Amino acid sequence: MTSRVPTLTAGAAAINITPPVGVDLCGFGGRAGPSSGVHDELYAKALYLCAGGQAHSTSSGQALVITCDLIGLDYDSVAAVREGVAQATGVCADEVMIGSSHTHSGPVTPCLPTMGKLDEDYVKILLRQLVSVGELAYGRAQEAWVGRNREPVSVGFNRREVSWPRTEEPVAEKGTILDHVDVLAVDGSDGPMARLFVHAAHGVTLGPDNLLISADWPGYAQRLIEQLDEGSVALFGQGCCGNINSQPRGTFEIAESQGRAMAGAVVKATELAEMTNDVEVAAAREQFRLPCFDPPPVDEAQQILQQAEAELEKAQQQQQYGNLIFCDGTLKWARWLLEMSRQQATGLAIDYEVQGFRVGDFALVGLPGEVFVEYAINIDGRSPFQQTAVMAYTNGNPGYIPTAAAYPQGGYEVEGAYRFYGGGYTMITPDSERLILDATDRVLTRLLSPGT
Repeated sequence: MTSRVPTLTAGAAAINITPPVGVDLCGFGGRAGPSSGVHDELYAKALYLCAGGQAHSTSSGQALVITCDLIGLDYDSVAAVREGVAQATGVCADEVMIGSSHTHSGPVTPCLPTMGKLDEDYVKILLRQLVSVGELAYGRAQEAWVGRNREPVSVGFNRREVSWPRTEEPVAEKGTILDHVDVLAVDGSDGPMARLFVHAAHGVTLGPDNLLISADWPGYAQRLIEQLDEGSVALFGQGCCGNINSQPRGTFEIAESQGRAMAGAVVKATELAEMTNDVEVAAAREQFRLPCFDPPPVDEAQQILQQAEAELEKAQQQQQYGNLIFCDGTLKWARWLLEMSRQQATGLAIDYEVQGFRVGDFALVGLPGEVFVEYAINIDGRSPFQQTAVMAYTNGNPGYIPTAAAYPQGGYEVEGAYRFYGGGYTMITPDSERLILDATDRVLTRLLSPGT
């Protein structure tokens, strides 16, 4: 009796992307200064999957996931990496998903220029490294087995529903959260190969006073998983944590504890997963635009500009490092807003995309931006797949993506944060939620029946 030829091949790789000491850290405005050292190194990881034919065949279903210990990426950077990967491997843009952990102790990237000075030389090297890690994973493809599972665990709370307590204090009630980790485990013929895990909790255990480069709690989780499942590459996909903060917060010891809890859940999920090499792999992507509010009347825009000018003048008097950068970026946005008001601009919108990968009865959805957790809950509930994980901060970070219900409540994510991201735009409208969920439905349907 002949054995069945494996239908799945896979490869995994990791590259160190730690920036030089002295770069500005990103995620918190008003830091006291640039980074002063490296607490733990940052990495980019990649997992290549191919099924339905020989590895690297254009007739095969392919998917390449790249994750990185960064605050996020802008659309231009994502496009450059996808183009580089395509040139090096032939894997097209629809088949390349690039996620960021959203650590607030990593370097400034172009998606958040108000949070620190950008080191353009580092970013140039970084983009080449992201292409290289994808190429390495692609080149290491071998016969593989895959399994998926979900395990209860949580390191976050809903910051719009529960008050953030003081440093090192846990919260009693967590509010609406993602109370589990989604795991996709891949093994090669000689043992563990990759562990892709998705959970929603901001990388903010280390606060704005920290000036050491760090991957925060997700970094600890990845390192511990790689120690426990020796030989594996652990890839973290940050979930829809736009309204979810890690907790408690304050120290590296707390971050390590959170990482340990997550790693334990991931390893347990892996041990209980049913492994198979007979799966379909497919990718789909839909690009569209999200509508934004019209700019305010000219007199209101002028008041916003005057306030921004006053805040910058105050920062110049105080000579506080981070505040100067933050206020200067806000002023640039206010000038853009006034110009749009004078032009009576209408029909403003931002680019957006929904991307999906299928690995058997597991679906992975990638959404750009700081997406609220309710999106993940709704997408999972509507999905035709047995298990669906949703990664935010994926393929770009244009800012917060709230639910429609969040707008009447106001708050930072709805009323002010959009002005801090790269590129001038106003806040997206509440109708964006419907557009994103409907596009996700279509992408998942295409994954279920490739060719439709």
